[in-house]
Amino acid sequence: MLPRFALIRNTARNLEPHWVFIGLTLASLMLFLLLLLAPRADGHLVGSDGTFYYVYLHSLVIDGDLSFANEYRYFGLSAAELTTPTGLAPNKYAIGPALLWLPFFLVAHAVSLLLGLEADGYSYLYQSAISVGSIVYGALGFWLAYRSARHLCSQSAALWAVVLLWLASNASYYLIFEPSMSHMVALLSVALLYHCWFSQLRHQAAPRLSAVVLMGFAAGLVLLVRLQDGIVLLVPFGSLALHALGAWRRGRSRESLAWLGAAVLAGGIALVMLLPQLWVWNVVFGSWSVSPYMSDNPQPFRWGAPQVYGVLFSSFHGLLSWHPIYAAALLGLLLLWRRDAGLASGLLLVIALQVYVVAAWWAWWQGDSFGGRMFLSLLWMWLLGLAVLLDWLRARGWLGAALVVGAVLVGWNGLALVQYRLGFVPMSEPLTWQQMTVERLRLPWLLWERLRSR
Repeated sequence: MLPRFALIRNTARNLEPHWVFIGLTLASLMLFLLLLLAPRADGHLVGSDGTFYYVYLHSLVIDGDLSFANEYRYFGLSAAELTTPTGLAPNKYAIGPALLWLPFFLVAHAVSLLLGLEADGYSYLYQSAISVGSIVYGALGFWLAYRSARHLCSQSAALWAVVLLWLASNASYYLIFEPSMSHMVALLSVALLYHCWFSQLRHQAAPRLSAVVLMGFAAGLVLLVRLQDGIVLLVPFGSLALHALGAWRRGRSRESLAWLGAAVLAGGIALVMLLPQLWVWNVVFGSWSVSPYMSDNPQPFRWGAPQVYGVLFSSFHGLLSWHPIYAAALLGLLLLWRRDAGLASGLLLVIALQVYVVAAWWAWWQGDSFGGRMFLSLLWMWLLGLAVLLDWLRARGWLGAALVVGAVLVGWNGLALVQYRLGFVPMSEPLTWQQMTVERLRLPWLLWERLRSR
């Protein structure tokens, strides 16, 4: 192996994992804080879907109600003029992110009161506080995924998987540029669920009560943050059911009932965790079982005509065409099949179902999306798959070459991010392949031309 490849290969081995995470997290935080100095057209840090998640905090903490009309007017949203059967302005977005941001919002509120600042719940202090919360939660999600990957992979492979997914996927964009979206909170909730199941329940002879309770809490958090991510519950809850079935077949009825009881308990806790969302639906829409996403379009889902190719490969925010690092992670999950067919098949099934649901949605391109943002919540699976692939390559002496390719993907993602964020390409329309290739490579020159013209 070439000396430089050997150096790259050994770098992660010599680094302490916590320093890698501290470095990546602090770099993300510092970049976010530096970007606070950049002027914004609307004068707000929260935007897009993030505004609808944020209004829960202001309405509940500052106003003490769920009447969003005044918040919508403040943010200049047309939803202020709409009403539901209860006479309130609608909000189809989940309350979960707001509940997890609540401690950060309250700290900002306390600081505002103590320093005599305007404690209106709208200032940059409040908006940046919940954004910092997303960065912290995203980093914790990465950490939990890393800890799980270490059960199957080497430290170097797992650490490099963290670095590459942090920098070469769309995670960096939603960590730094749009942390008011729900994706980092969703990433954490799924990672917590899978880490709990994978490390504390999957290979246990009998279920432990503390692990079952934590799994139920995490499952409820998944539903509370993004109800459509409920697909991910199939693997951990399916695993508990398989434990129960296996014990029953071996004639261990007591053990079987214990696993079945664990599944029922975890499921019950998850449903209790969902109660805040049901309460919001009842107050705002007048029904405990309303599904606002099912009424925002005449045909919200085209189950018989899913746009699978578009979701994966199109220039309109395609998951793999925008961020090829996910293709590498998928390859790793296929390699995992030879080591653990049950785990690999379960994870691939969840990914396939997620692809199908997004592809069947009327807005399968996922709005103003930097790549396939709906798949960020599956970070635990992507990281495990990429770590398995890197370990496989390491065993054959190809890790150094793979990391060089990874560095290219990091640079490519950086160019795409600048191209997208600075308006060199449209956010809400398909890109041309020339924009995704030639113009992206010419971006440094185009950027220099723009700066010089000013």
